[in-house]
Amino acid sequence: MSEYGLVCNQIKKTKGKITLDLDFSINKGELVSIIGPSGSGKSTALSLICGLESPDSGSISINGADVTALNAEKRGAAIIFPDYSVFPNMTVEQNVAYGLKNRRLSKEETEAEVRRLLELVNLGKNDKRKAKELTSQEKYKTALARALASEPQVLLLDEVFSGLDTRERDAMRIEIRDIQKKSGITTVFVTNNQVEALSVSDKVILLNKGKIEQVGTPDEIYRRPVSEFCASFMGECNILPYDVILKTLRVPETERSKVIYQCYGPEHRLLFRPEDMVVNDMPGLPFPEFYPHLRFENAKIVRSEYLGKEYLVTAMYEDMMIKVYTVYKPASDYITAGIRMTKILEFNDGRLIRH
Repeated sequence: MSEYGLVCNQIKKTKGKITLDLDFSINKGELVSIIGPSGSGKSTALSLICGLESPDSGSISINGADVTALNAEKRGAAIIFPDYSVFPNMTVEQNVAYGLKNRRLSKEETEAEVRRLLELVNLGKNDKRKAKELTSQEKYKTALARALASEPQVLLLDEVFSGLDTRERDAMRIEIRDIQKKSGITTVFVTNNQVEALSVSDKVILLNKGKIEQVGTPDEIYRRPVSEFCASFMGECNILPYDVILKTLRVPETERSKVIYQCYGPEHRLLFRPEDMVVNDMPGLPFPEFYPHLRFENAKIVRSEYLGKEYLVTAMYEDMMIKVYTVYKPASDYITAGIRMTKILEFNDGRLIRH
């Protein structure tokens, strides 16, 4: 028995101007997010997996069985689209029971299974309501219970939170992870929201123009991006040319190689996250000793955005933009900022060379 719940082996699919190129595997029971810009091929990837589209080449296996030539009904993959496609004139109970029709259960078995599935998705008290009376969250849960009713081997979720507001999305991303863990089903979750991908996933697959840019755990994707594209797409970041960084170092020339590496050319750049910086917005004050080496002194603040729990401060250093997260609102137009040297990522020609 294969240890993989899903394998896309050298899949290629040309659609419009994009050629999708997929080669990855997902362990049984994993929740993996596929994320990328609009038009990068995320939804096409799901259509290929569930059999709504056929690849130009390559193969797809589910639980060790090659399903490339099978139609959608025989693949053992269930997909939920953003509109959820629940039957509006059916009750929640009837919608879920519809997903059981091919399992040939008795009436008593059907009722018991419907109750189990509704409890699994935390919708047990709404089984008699018509689907058209439900909130977006409840419609999604109904669609999820109906999809699980067919006992699929792989569950595919195509931007299913896109119709929810921010608070609902926050609640549902916690709930989908709990439901997925309880059911143990291999799940592929397509999203354009970085926080969702990082918070719910065992692994993240980042697409760029149809190609896989990086596969890794959420921490690897965020903290060790393999390219400048990965770094900037997965969250706020500062990417500066190496020569700008050199001007900020407060160490003797002979000691620089110990804290930062030799410049390899004009394409050599360094990256750091805004949360890895601190703000001292009163010029002339001593800088904290635990940030001794790298500073941007008297960078001029051009914007301060209040985000609730923190501020996102945007400053200009020479002609470079720097972003810093701080819990305190800056008191002046200038900052002295520093970063932890261990959090710097080093790139050459757009690719990670050292972290």
